[in-house]
Amino acid sequence: MNIDSSIALDLLSIVFMLVTMGGLKASRTRKTSGRLYFGLVVFVMAFLLLDMLYLVFSGSSEGLSRDVAFAAKSAYFAVNAAIVWIWARYVDCTLFGRGGNRAFRAFYTCVLVINEGIVLVNLASKDMFFIGQDGSFVVGFALMWVFTLLNYLSALAVIAVLFSQRKRVKRGIIVPFALFPLVPFVAEVVQLFDRSVSLACAYAVSALMIYQVSQSDLMYTDELTGLATRRALADRLDKWFSGARHATLRGVMIDLDDLKRINDTFGHACGDEALKTLSAIIRASEPKEAVSARYGGDEFIIAWNAGDGPMASEVIARLEAGKAKANEHPAPWGSIDFSIGAIECAAFDCDGADSFLRQLDESMYEEKRRKKTGMETRDGA
Repeated sequence: MNIDSSIALDLLSIVFMLVTMGGLKASRTRKTSGRLYFGLVVFVMAFLLLDMLYLVFSGSSEGLSRDVAFAAKSAYFAVNAAIVWIWARYVDCTLFGRGGNRAFRAFYTCVLVINEGIVLVNLASKDMFFIGQDGSFVVGFALMWVFTLLNYLSALAVIAVLFSQRKRVKRGIIVPFALFPLVPFVAEVVQLFDRSVSLACAYAVSALMIYQVSQSDLMYTDELTGLATRRALADRLDKWFSGARHATLRGVMIDLDDLKRINDTFGHACGDEALKTLSAIIRASEPKEAVSARYGGDEFIIAWNAGDGPMASEVIARLEAGKAKANEHPAPWGSIDFSIGAIECAAFDCDGADSFLRQLDESMYEEKRRKKTGMETRDGA
């Protein structure tokens, strides 16, 4: 691959990164994970620009050209270490929330500090790399190996944490997240055999892969509660009904009581907190292979294949236990309460997902009416 082709590949990758930045919604970049991904894209673009700058001035014996090539390559390695740190931080926040895991954060931050220190030391020592008199890139193997191995040690730690926390990660996310360093690693292996090949665009490929996952996550994950969206629920139900005509499905619909009162009296922020509290109870109560979704404003559904999970009564008991635990320390708006409906439906008895959802909705509202009637009876007694 000649220099012109490598520059063209970098330039094309930058265009892709700019398109990706244009697709990032303002609401996403206000979140910690959104800001981290935005930073990842910016640093990948800087990485590509520095690679282009190095390629333009490399191979020249002129002193100024060699100085510019050396400066560009030094910044290139500094940005490379930063990209690994941002990716680790992004995964950390995805798994453990905004604060991340303290020990994990300390590790990958320590790797960043050491690698940035190596790049700074190399500015004077030239022990990591230097530009030869003929303009060629000359590696100082000891420090270069330390830098590279620390980068991949950090990447391996991220992958290890990902798989250790796989129960907390949504399906379809863990593999792309874990594969993020694989593409650049393959590119580096190729460059071991052919130094003329520039594959800095490998990080752009990885960043676009993460973007694709995050876009899919936006469509299938409710932003407020972290549960599945109505669309994701519909897709799962369609698969169940089309793929297993002899299956029996179980479902539970949960309707948060008094959300309007909470919103009107205490404000929508408190209403959002009530919804988050209920979603946490649902996540702790759902069967292993279930899909739990926010069906409407204050309505939630848990659905699962009867052959893979417990009776609906067991799930309801878990929900009630979760509610009791949450109400041990009531929120400012008071105790949380909800109405529950449940059905069990053989696939051949239900006329598809719409019928299943309609029956589930009727069951929940029947329970809501029964609860309201019971309260009116007690009040009138």
